[in-house]
Amino acid sequence: MRRLTNICLLALPFLAIQCTDAGNDPTPVVFSVSDAELYAMQGAPDGWTFFGLTADTLAGGSTTAHEPRVRVRYNRRAATQLTAAGRVAAGALFPDSSLIVKELYTGSTLTTIAYMFKLGRAENASSSGWIWSETDGNGAVKISASRRGTGCVGCHSTGTDFTRMNDTHP
Repeated sequence: MRRLTNICLLALPFLAIQCTDAGNDPTPVVFSVSDAELYAMQGAPDGWTFFGLTADTLAGGSTTAHEPRVRVRYNRRAATQLTAAGRVAAGALFPDSSLIVKELYTGSTLTTIAYMFKLGRAENASSSGWIWSETDGNGAVKISASRRGTGCVGCHSTGTDFTRMNDTHP
């Protein structure tokens, strides 16, 4: 059987990441997730659980740096860490491939989409294993995933596995 030495594909739902087969090299495979890939993943039509089990927007919390109204949703993988009431479980640790999407609104206008995607081995993940990004509602980058959470991690470090919805929406 011939050994694959060129390109392999690691498939995650709605995401294809290219990596190189290192043969016997013990160096871990390194890849990154782009802002465009995050925007594409959040566009999946189903499989989401909303914070508090409501698709209604919520007032931005008392400690939030984001717009006045928010709506937060969790992909199926991330939703495994929610309670029956749709809140982040105490002591939750989100598994790799968890995607949390926060839609930010001013009035009824979607102004920003903020992403937290857990993928600890990605080269653009923060030390906590999260990839952070923000785009406008059309996918134009506002804060790039290449920044590794700079500007996000400081405030989020006090939350449950870097999530803040339970703090800001008690």
